[in-house]
Amino acid sequence: MVDSGNMRGNRVKQAERRSRKVIVPELAGMHVRDAQIVIAQAGFVAVDGTPNVQIRYVEAYAEDHQVVAQLPMRGQLADSAAPIELHVARTSWNRFLPQLYSLAHEDNALLQQFLWIFQQLHDRTTDTIDRVPSLLRPLETDAQYLPWLASWQALQLDADWTETQKRQWLRVAPSLFAQRGTRPSLQTLLKMHLGFDPEIQENVWPFEPFRVGVTSEIGVSSTILPPLNLAHCFVVHLPVPATHFSHEQIVRIHRVILAEKPAHTNYYLTFAAADRIDDNAPFLTIGDDILTSDSQPA
Repeated sequence: MVDSGNMRGNRVKQAERRSRKVIVPELAGMHVRDAQIVIAQAGFVAVDGTPNVQIRYVEAYAEDHQVVAQLPMRGQLADSAAPIELHVARTSWNRFLPQLYSLAHEDNALLQQFLWIFQQLHDRTTDTIDRVPSLLRPLETDAQYLPWLASWQALQLDADWTETQKRQWLRVAPSLFAQRGTRPSLQTLLKMHLGFDPEIQENVWPFEPFRVGVTSEIGVSSTILPPLNLAHCFVVHLPVPATHFSHEQIVRIHRVILAEKPAHTNYYLTFAAADRIDDNAPFLTIGDDILTSDSQPA
């Protein structure tokens, strides 16, 4: 079954996008790549995040891939959901045909328009190949390639991160491989996921040794653990209460620590103490916190 609530929500979002009006920028004279960047920055963005543009090749006295005309014209107020049509100068493949077919007259107009289709498909492929170096740069690659770029480094991107955080993480992560398993590396990783610096204490453990029946009682004030070497222990302390995180977020924090720490070490995760209300504390005092109805101020 289709969720009617989601359908209504999608229709509302689409209506909001359709109702948004944006001023069309000046694009004539630009390279088609630069024009697409300007279009996206102006607010003409499709649902998938790409520039909302339609490219049409034309023969003109201009350099190849230069925008010679645009619809709507510059300065007009246009719907951001409607694509902007760019007329781009391009040398037609028609000139490589025999002279009988390459002559510019009405009989060959259909053939020329037909060749534009394959020429645009070819240019898209070659353009992608030319942009391969930029696709490998976290700050330049398209947003859709960020997960693919992360897989090259065996990294996982948090679904809650913004696009800026994902790009920053992909840029910083390679430099951490040389420090993997160290305190600075773990601290940087946790800061990326949490947004603040955690406190990491090495060679410590939160539980003190005890003697059963003398200083503690089993199941009441003691915790049974295997033998631990403090040289291989550390404590990660977060300066916020545990209630600040959801269960899924806490599980995610543990996964980050387990993936980064050396295999032979043990860790303990602690949180700041939450403000708790003492059930035995008085909530009011007669004559101090409350006045009776017949009391008169002095």
